[in-house]
Amino acid sequence: MSDTVLSAIIGVGGAVLVAMTSVVSQVFITRTIIRAERDRLAEEIHGEEASRAREKREERILDALSELLVASDPQSDAGVSYGKAANLIVRLQLLLDLNTQAERSLNGALNGLGLRLQEYFPVRSRSIDNKVMETKQLLQAHAEVLERAKTVLQRKAPTH
Repeated sequence: MSDTVLSAIIGVGGAVLVAMTSVVSQVFITRTIIRAERDRLAEEIHGEEASRAREKREERILDALSELLVASDPQSDAGVSYGKAANLIVRLQLLLDLNTQAERSLNGALNGLGLRLQEYFPVRSRSIDNKVMETKQLLQAHAEVLERAKTVLQRKAPTH
């Protein structure tokens, strides 16, 4: 073979080798980019879902707390609705995550409110002068639930 033909074959072979290396590199890089984007989107979607779930849970807690404080308020026009208040306490306790200190504390305050409701309910029809202690204790339990609930609801969501 002549030197010219050999040089041409080497040149073409080199060009083919460079082209194949380029294609393989592009495929590898493209797959890596696609995988990274897919992972990023999956993480973003998961974060949004977790955020929506947290918001919905907080709304449920807030709604149940509002109803509970009205149903267990001895000073309201309707008076104390013991059955409704007890059901709302249970609903709230089911929503709480007892692995967090703030929510464990709220759970304890809810238990305290339930106890004060049990003490108040038998004396509810008495005149105010004959149930001052029970009324005061019930209102203090209200305040305790309210303070603990503020701590739970004002807690910042974890950032990633």
